[in-house]
Amino acid sequence: MREGVPGCYHVMSRCVRRLHCLDDFRKGLLEKSLRYHADKMAIDVMTYAVMGNHMHVVVRIRPDEAAEWSAEDVVDRWFELVPMWSSTYGNGDMSLEEQAEKECKRRYVEDSGWVEERRARLCSLSWFMRLVKQKIARRANQEDGVTGHFWDERFKSVSLPDQRAVIACMVYVDLNPFRAGTCDAPEHGRYIGLHDRVKDVQREKQGQYSEEVDYSVYRRWVVPLWACGQLVRNVRHGVNRRWTFDRCSLSSKEYVTLIDQAARDARGDKKQLAQTIESLCERLAL
Repeated sequence: MREGVPGCYHVMSRCVRRLHCLDDFRKGLLEKSLRYHADKMAIDVMTYAVMGNHMHVVVRIRPDEAAEWSAEDVVDRWFELVPMWSSTYGNGDMSLEEQAEKECKRRYVEDSGWVEERRARLCSLSWFMRLVKQKIARRANQEDGVTGHFWDERFKSVSLPDQRAVIACMVYVDLNPFRAGTCDAPEHGRYIGLHDRVKDVQREKQGQYSEEVDYSVYRRWVVPLWACGQLVRNVRHGVNRRWTFDRCSLSSKEYVTLIDQAARDARGDKKQLAQTIESLCERLAL
């Protein structure tokens, strides 16, 4: 894993001793946590799957995006993720509270070393996973009245060097609930990025969504498929330019079709979609 360089990764983390510590409520909390931290940090979530005893996330780190944030942006984002200021006024005077918080933020904005360190953390995969996992672990331990580790290890990550690897990994992750036998069809899986893909296809069918949009405004939970290509640096006359997207070659409908085809392949003792069942596009009336 190369910190500070844009890249795509498959990240996986298991609960301690592979115990099923994630019920539906905690799966929902973990999904919301992924959404929240991806929004505040320079991290793209391309797909994910939250299972009973582990989670998968396919991410792209974006130091190029973090580099464009002002010092005020960095401080505001970090304060929302890791509160650095607490109330010292017991009388509940909101004007004094707001004034004190603004003064606290102003001091950090003027500290360039502090700002650059937090800028690096806001595009760090290690910090992203640390914050996401730490918060759910603390809450779960408090609810269960226990102490100790909730997650088995820090996390495992595998670099995805090209678009083939990214798409193959996304298909694997989106099929996780179905392969594990927790649902009867891939589109019925819960807490997975495939839901957003299906919604995109349905919007396209109804004429409510177009893939021809500006790359600079694509950010949303989960990244649209057309923006799931690799980031490449434009080089002209020997000078490095800004990082840009290598547009994904698959449409949302083609990706959904690929999911359906992959679900029909035999994979040892994993669940397989019967060949007699109509295709996913037919099941979704596409």
